This record gives sequence, structure tokens and C-alpha cells, in this order.
Amino acid sequence: MSVSRHHLMGLGVMDCSGEEIGQVVDTWPDDGGWEVELVVVRLKRFGERRMLPVGDVTVRGNWLLAPFTRVQIEDAPAPVGGVHRADDPYRAMYYWQFEERAGAGKVTALWRPSSGFFATERPFPTPPSQTTIAS
Repeated sequence: MSVSRHHLMGLGVMDCSGEEIGQVVDTWPDDGGWEVELVVVRLKRFGERRMLPVGDVTVRGNWLLAPFTRVQIEDAPAPVGGVHRADDPYRAMYYWQFEERAGAGKVTALWRPSSGFFATERPFPTPPSQTTIAS
């Protein structure tokens, strides 16, 4: 994706389910001379910053749509001290290299059609049935 830095600044970021995650506050590299590889997102929920790869996001109007869940984005490595150091972009790229994109075999709906349970709910174990022994 060849998008300049000033087009990305200030865009809102949504996760794969359409939930607003935060806003783009910086890019890497931030000198404007290289092609942008990562965007720095300030999370709406915690106010912390996370880095997302530009090659995986889609620009739609004033939004960046990320193919990751909110939990995946919040679990990404945070830049140390609020601003990114020299090794932070490489830690972020390594993290995102092994994360699964949503939609590829993941449950995105509220129900699992095969089990009938909520995706976040675990079924309770059923007690053994009472059998009577004829004497």
C-alpha cells in the first residue's frame, strides 16, 4: 500500500468486527522519505500506543480497517516510553508476522452454528446420568 504519511494521520482505526479501536497518531518511518510500513495507533480504551502494519489495513473514507481483533491489537507490543525507539518497529513487525488475520477460520459471528453456544461461552460439563440397577 503506497500511501503518504499525511493521508494516514488522524484516521480512525476499526478492528475486524467494526469496533472503533483508536486513531492514527504517527507512522514509521516518520521522516516522510520512505514508504510507510507501520502506523502508530493511540488506543481509545487505554490511551496507549500500538503499531499496525500498513500492508494489512484497508483505507475506507476516514477509517483504517484492520483485519485483526481488538484483543490482538491490544496485545501487540507497546512502544516503550510512549514514543517508539529504534527496535520497537521491528518488534511490532515480528509480532504481526505470526498473527492470524480474522476471517480465516475464525469465529466472527455471535453463534457457532455447529455447537449452538456463544463464541465466548464454554458449555458446562453434564453430570453423569442416573441409572437405576434392577435387583
